[in-house]
Amino acid sequence: MDGEAVQAWFIAALRKVLQNLYDPHELRASPLVQVFDLQGDAAAGLRRLIFDAIQTLQPGGDVPPHAQAWRIYQIVTYRYLEQSSQAVVASNLGLSIRQLRRQERVAESVLADILWNTHDLAARTAQVAADTLGAEPLVAATGDEPAQARESELAWLQRSLPSETVHPRAVIDQALRTITPLARQFNVDISADVAADLPPVVGQESLLRQALLGLLTAAAHAAVGGQVQIAAAYLDDALCLEVCARPAAVTGETPAGETTTGVAENLSMAQELVELAGGRLTLGEPSASGLLARLWLPPAEQMPVLAIDDNADTLKLYERYLSGSQYRLIGTPDPRQALPLAEQLDPAAILLDVMLPGMDGWELLGRLREHPLTAGVPVIVCTILPQEQLALALGAAAFIRKPVTREALLAVLDQWTPEA
Repeated sequence: MDGEAVQAWFIAALRKVLQNLYDPHELRASPLVQVFDLQGDAAAGLRRLIFDAIQTLQPGGDVPPHAQAWRIYQIVTYRYLEQSSQAVVASNLGLSIRQLRRQERVAESVLADILWNTHDLAARTAQVAADTLGAEPLVAATGDEPAQARESELAWLQRSLPSETVHPRAVIDQALRTITPLARQFNVDISADVAADLPPVVGQESLLRQALLGLLTAAAHAAVGGQVQIAAAYLDDALCLEVCARPAAVTGETPAGETTTGVAENLSMAQELVELAGGRLTLGEPSASGLLARLWLPPAEQMPVLAIDDNADTLKLYERYLSGSQYRLIGTPDPRQALPLAEQLDPAAILLDVMLPGMDGWELLGRLREHPLTAGVPVIVCTILPQEQLALALGAAAFIRKPVTREALLAVLDQWTPEA
């Protein structure tokens, strides 16, 4: 198990502790008791460690109330110390459930980093994780992965992959090419009735591709000697991708590996991946007559992002970064156009450089925060200057130090913009 996998395991174990913070039985059973080498009342000791770590997240009085530091502290306090439901916390913070889930992952990672670094846990965690997974230290587990390891890997995927605009037909075509050898093995004919010009959807392409492969694998298992049909249509303002598996009449033995368990496992994993990517999967019960599954994905309605930067190359870079995502860029080198464009576009976010011609970027940030049209729009300061604290104190939602990477830009936009 490499370092990233060990940290992912630690975060997954921490998440379970946070969700059961007032359940002594669950706390005593947590592998984190061994990681922290707790003696005596392990439940109370582990809870105290979590309380102390959360207290270190509380921002100082000089941090503005809308800063990300406060958001992280509020989430861990409401969700874990107070054990409030996601619905209640999302409503209180003005977030959708999906946005809250993303920010919960951020908050959990920040809390894990504090515990990890404060207590120097790397070596001890690697040993306990290896023991928990039934493998030698720093050696990947073999055989069926425990549920906890799978949860860690899925959480890592969700954190590391940004939302983007996905073209369904391209994902379907690639999945069909990949699944062809398996379909031949099961003597299954796979056909797709899918328009080439299907509108794009919002999701995480890698997760959707793997989810569709899992779904088609389950369908091949369920349709031995028969047919798998794929259809797509927009229903109830969402793209519905339907997979229908019909087996041939039972005439003899099925290929090796065709089991009900194989179907169920692939469907279960596909469902988890789809949900992580922002969609949902509805399933009929697998049976001798085949299976029917429907994958629902939200349509992509690209949100406008206004960028104010006097460097034309930077604006082109931002435009390239947002290409194929759920965002579209409108850029201007003239800071005087910021408010008129914001009035016209109603942007989901504003990217703001600091060193601008004719107007100081800090002054423009103040105007954007005070103007009724832009007071609620998150402003992301992007500059070469090491002025993150000043940017946040003046009302910026986030700060990115140039040079800006695509991953960093999309991650911040996903964090601070509403649902597409």
